[in-house]
Amino acid sequence: MNPRHRKDLHLSLSDDQFDDLLSALESHRNYLQRLAEEAANGFGLGAPYWGGRVNEVQELIVMVQHLGSGDETR
Repeated sequence: MNPRHRKDLHLSLSDDQFDDLLSALESHRNYLQRLAEEAANGFGLGAPYWGGRVNEVQELIVMVQHLGSGDETR
């Protein structure tokens, strides 16, 4: 994840809200993955750009899952 312009978020979520957040992030990651695949076929921005965005969202998903587990050592 890009370290510039970082924002700290402190959230208190119900289990349902947490699940909804993860689901939304996963859907967004999948959408970006489709854009990367289309870009590989010559459509839109380059595949490396979208691939990087997919990786950033995946890192965010991992971070949210990690923090949701109660282990805040990361």
